[in-house]
Amino acid sequence: MNHKTEFQKKMIKGCCFSIILLLLCGCLGGCNSEIMKEDVPQEQNSTTENTVEDTEVEAGLVRIALSSPIATIDVHKNTEDYMLPLNVYERLFDIRVDADGATSLAKGLVEDWSVSEDGLVYRFTLRNDAFFSDGTPVKASDVAFTFTRMLALPDSRQTDFADMILGAAEVMAGEEQTLRGISVLDDKNLEITLSEPFAGYLYQLATPSCSILSEEFVKEAGDAYGLSAEHTMGSGPYCIQEYTDSKIILERNPFYHCHEGEKLTIQRAEFLVLAPALIDRMFREGQLDLLDVNRVNPEVIETVYNTDEWKEKLIDYSRVEVQYLMLNIETAPLNDVRIRKAVQMAINRQRILDELYNGKGNLLDGIYPKGLIGYREENQGWLHYDPQEAARLIDEVEGAKEVRLELAANSESEIRTLRMLEMIRQDLSAVGLNVSVVSYDEDSRYYLRKEGMLMAYTGEWSADFNDPDNFIYTFFGSRAKSLFRSSNYSDESVIRRIAKARTMQNEEERLAEYAELERILIQEEAVWVPLFSTSHLFILGDRVESFTPFWAGWGSLYLKDIVLKPEAR
Repeated sequence: MNHKTEFQKKMIKGCCFSIILLLLCGCLGGCNSEIMKEDVPQEQNSTTENTVEDTEVEAGLVRIALSSPIATIDVHKNTEDYMLPLNVYERLFDIRVDADGATSLAKGLVEDWSVSEDGLVYRFTLRNDAFFSDGTPVKASDVAFTFTRMLALPDSRQTDFADMILGAAEVMAGEEQTLRGISVLDDKNLEITLSEPFAGYLYQLATPSCSILSEEFVKEAGDAYGLSAEHTMGSGPYCIQEYTDSKIILERNPFYHCHEGEKLTIQRAEFLVLAPALIDRMFREGQLDLLDVNRVNPEVIETVYNTDEWKEKLIDYSRVEVQYLMLNIETAPLNDVRIRKAVQMAINRQRILDELYNGKGNLLDGIYPKGLIGYREENQGWLHYDPQEAARLIDEVEGAKEVRLELAANSESEIRTLRMLEMIRQDLSAVGLNVSVVSYDEDSRYYLRKEGMLMAYTGEWSADFNDPDNFIYTFFGSRAKSLFRSSNYSDESVIRRIAKARTMQNEEERLAEYAELERILIQEEAVWVPLFSTSHLFILGDRVESFTPFWAGWGSLYLKDIVLKPEAR
């Protein structure tokens, strides 16, 4: 069933109002924040062409626009939008960013931890002041349940983040119901044993994909988990009060204890799903407090926001991402490496970056983006726009021009993504390929992709954690992973090297191996077309004092990283 259809039938209030009076006693754990207000004025439907009436904005409120509905809050079923998981859930670890942009690991739900000398056994002690938003404590059994569910759920999209745990294969195959590699010692202590050493494991545990769920709550919610406010719960700083296709409201979680150095100035957040033109208009009229510029029409960026009027409020943040065109190497004509290399050369990547992103970004010639550990300049600069050479290679392959090459579009994608596919279609058609853009609904496209049946599609991968493994292993770490992404890459010698690289203990040797594997996959075998990484632009509204984007430059953000001006708190 299409989950979005269910959302349209429901307007459900969440957990927060039932416990909101607790805030009258102040923020538990000594949070530096204001008390929430219980009486919240209702706005008219923001998806209409009429904007909200001018009224005094309540203290502690932040208003942010989304360009599309969020399909589910179940983090195991979503890899595309982490706005809610980042704020509703907590993880064992968190990521901190210093003034120079360097990332470091910080405590989340964990109070203490240790790692065995062989890099296989991790022991964790949970904080005593960690509670879910219904007041129940976070226990070690919840952690074990979370990672087991991540692997066992039939439609889980997050198995990559637990498949290194001992016994993961048996759980994914349905042969075991418990993870052999997790031992719950007591309510606050557990051990996780990996099948092989993995240098990036602790950083991986800080990703939203590894958000910790309540075992009792999830089991009681069943298949409804994550589909409504009343069927979603976490231990993060906010909980969901309203969740529909047009509006999402988060309120402070009264059981959340602030971490050292945290200063939460936001008590309530309203996310409004709006058309790009309306996002632009409402922000300029002061009815939104933070603008993600990527959510407005591209032409507006240069004419309105890239001007002196806004430059003092503009945050230009480099994304740790790669945008790419994936190629299915088992389907004709892409099963010939000459055609794949021709596709790489035929696409005018700079034109796409200039026209759709106003040139805000950098061309990439590999798998790893700038800002990621493992990025190597020696693997850059080799891929050039050369339609003449592309046409020559295509002429060498008999029958290549007669076979239709399909670019798969998501019918629910943003306009910019659809325009990119059309620009790619034009470039490939210009060198003689028979290319068409075929539109699928989101569920059908995802099904075809994971079954290895899409011919070609554009994608974007932003860093979940700062390690090259997050990119190359995710896409090519096993035959199943390459099938899941519809690349169908099958060179077992290379796949084995990718899997082995993550276990290497010598960092210099590990990163050198990752660089060589990147060269083989992209330059020699042309398994995908690297396009570019982009800058992420945000603009502060009049009520916002400062904002720090997520370290990888996501559109998803921590509300705790938005600081309201004193008069707006």
